Amino acid sequence: MSAAAWIVALLTTYPHLSHRACIEARAPQIAADADDAAARHGVPVAMLLAVAVMESHLGCAPRSGGCWGAPISRTRRQTAGRADHAASALALGLRRCHSDEGAISHFRWGVCHRTTHAGYGPDDVLRLAARVAGAL
Repeated sequence: MSAAAWIVALLTTYPHLSHRACIEARAPQIAADADDAAARHGVPVAMLLAVAVMESHLGCAPRSGGCWGAPISRTRRQTAGRADHAASALALGLRRCHSDEGAISHFRWGVCHRTTHAGYGPDDVLRLAARVAGAL
């Protein structure tokens, strides 16, 4: 599935999505960045986009600075990263944890499994991705 189709399905499935106008305006660039990053790092584009929605509304949340949820490097944690950085972090999680749930947990907390947490977790990301995929 292409990132462009996923974004259309996201906007259809969640008509009251926060920062919708920004996502619609930037959709072609978001889709291109997601497709490129997912292919480069071998991660499912739906996982990448679902994490980015949960993290920063695809870089459209006002304080996100365009970030997709991962910093540009371990040594520059306060510098916002884009699609490529998020895909790279998810790919590392997939290599270390060997599952989608583990990759998302690793992205969020640096460990493959966490039973207690605040904010969103792997189940939330996978549920979002499944709901959007159901709209395709």
